Amino acid sequence: MNEHIFQSLIDNITQLYSVSEKELFNNEKNYESVERRQLFFYLCSKKNIPAVTIQKYLAKKDYNIHHSNILRGINRISTKVEQSEDYQKVISKLEFIGA
Repeated sequence: MNEHIFQSLIDNITQLYSVSEKELFNNEKNYESVERRQLFFYLCSKKNIPAVTIQKYLAKKDYNIHHSNILRGINRISTKVEQSEDYQKVISKLEFIGA
């Protein structure tokens, strides 16, 4: 049901940051990689998709992550969005690219 929403958000992030889906969901822990994944989690949460559903969807794509890490990522991006106009602009772009 939500797969088209997931794919749309993935496409938006990969388009904005010029990365592949494989690069988005790699196991790298560098700041850029982690932030892009956290943006995905945050955008999913804005579409009222629960963390457990995000976790299950990503498991289908062979990317395993605990739902607590998803929630932590959502909280981190939420804080950044509240504190930074730049993040608000990025979120606006990601919500509407390819829409």
